[in-house]
Amino acid sequence: MFSYKVFKEGDDVLLAICDTDIVGQNFEQGDLEIHVSKNFYSENECKKAQALKLIKEATIINAVGNEIINLLIDENIVHKDNVLKIGKVLHAQVVSMR
Repeated sequence: MFSYKVFKEGDDVLLAICDTDIVGQNFEQGDLEIHVSKNFYSENECKKAQALKLIKEATIINAVGNEIINLLIDENIVHKDNVLKIGKVLHAQVVSMR
């Protein structure tokens, strides 16, 4: 299950999406730190099929969580070499040039 929030600005659609079970948690490793904020990531919840629909509609994706990142990798949206590991959680950002 995923938690997400969609932000729209002009032609851009930002999808903030994360694994539901990490909402509210902090992760850090060295100088890197991420807070999976309820305000930023958690307005709605969805399963895989809806997440894929949202991902295809987004121009910018900010994703946190091992499950969502593995989905992005499996769908060839993110290459595994472009994923950050912060503590025990994976994080990636995607920008689509349309």
